[in-house]
Amino acid sequence: MLIPSICSLIYKEDDLYSFLISGIVTFIVGLCAEQITKSGSKIDEFNRKDGFFIASFCWICAIAFGALPYLIYGVFGNPIDAFFESTAGFTTTGASTVENIEILTHGILFWRSFTQWLGGMGILILAIAILPKLSVGGMQLMNLESPGPSAEKLTPRIAETAKYLWAIYLFLSFILFIILKLLGLPIFDSIIHVFSTVSIGGFSNQNLSIGAYNSVAVEFTIIAFMFISGINFALLFWLSRGKFRKLFSNPEFKIYVFILLASVTLVTIDLFTYMIPSLFDAFRYSAFNVISISTTTGFTTTDYDTWPVFSKWLLIILMFIGGCSGSTAGSIKVMRIVILVKHAFREIKKNIYPNAVLPIRFGKNVLEDNIVSSIINFFIIYIFIFTLSTIILTLDDVSIITAFSACAATIGNVGPGMELVGPSGNYAALSNLSKIVLSFLMIIGRLELFAILVIFTPSFWKN
Repeated sequence: MLIPSICSLIYKEDDLYSFLISGIVTFIVGLCAEQITKSGSKIDEFNRKDGFFIASFCWICAIAFGALPYLIYGVFGNPIDAFFESTAGFTTTGASTVENIEILTHGILFWRSFTQWLGGMGILILAIAILPKLSVGGMQLMNLESPGPSAEKLTPRIAETAKYLWAIYLFLSFILFIILKLLGLPIFDSIIHVFSTVSIGGFSNQNLSIGAYNSVAVEFTIIAFMFISGINFALLFWLSRGKFRKLFSNPEFKIYVFILLASVTLVTIDLFTYMIPSLFDAFRYSAFNVISISTTTGFTTTDYDTWPVFSKWLLIILMFIGGCSGSTAGSIKVMRIVILVKHAFREIKKNIYPNAVLPIRFGKNVLEDNIVSSIINFFIIYIFIFTLSTIILTLDDVSIITAFSACAATIGNVGPGMELVGPSGNYAALSNLSKIVLSFLMIIGRLELFAILVIFTPSFWKN
């Protein structure tokens, strides 16, 4: 919280006290917590319950304390709105209840995007990288926080793995900042959009998002970095080591590229046929917004809610797919979708050949039944929670498309949805109940459901 304070000093704005007070409160609470829980005995390993609790508790605390600057400065009078905004930041969702972003101070704007940058790679992964105490049980914490079926241990020491991941993250951030600055964006705007792009968050300091710059060069630069950030960071690690074959032989990466290319092509044809007379403009708008939604970033260059029905529904479908496992992207992930489809085809074949042994392969690897079963369970729970939340949101008397897309966009960490919560709207008009539900969806979506849901089961609290 001291970092946005520097921004407040540079721009000589009156939000400095909100960060200083928030920082002091957070520091005192953290210091007290450390003293209360201090123990002379050394912890050899976290058990599974410890890991689940630590992951959930750390994220909820970060979000709660992250809401303080919004409340203290008076951006929101309602604590639920402040919590919603903080949740959208740390979970890299990009949903917002701010109706006019451009009137916010530079410090607050910096804080909004900075929370996304911190949450993108992961609060716990950062802690593992810099705090020796958390290297105990670190792999378990990484598995709970990393998006996808499992985190890959890239080096023998888990703290070293975390440092490598953050090094890649910092490198991408630095390169994007240099490019955006060379393209003419002001330093502040460049920093804001670096934070929101590499984290796949989507917060902007402009009401019109990236569309405010009306720059083809800026748009295609951000497209490239959204695409890169949607790739498994383990593959980027091997790429940095010169092992290009690992990238191009990875089945998830190839399907990820295919989905993006196919979706951009279909939307381009649809826009060119029914709405936009220029083929290049149709491609330009299609490429940016399709990749933004597919990677769950949430930036926009136009109001896609005005697009033809086919294009809008394709975007909604992409909200459920997301990027690659192990990336900063949200939603179900390409790997899980592919395995679910393979499982469905296997069940069809089993009806024809009931005695056949039909293993499910992902690339060259044969998947064990427990892995397939866990992915099926994840999908069932994901759809169940999404459906239940959509029903609750209709109590606000909003349209089914608004409720449906709002839940899809929050549990998938996308940000903007359709109609009331589309690119030209926001989540401000929804009731407190809906905002609480959507905040919960953002958190469980970021932590891959189980890390949060397990603590609500009675068996979790039994010895």
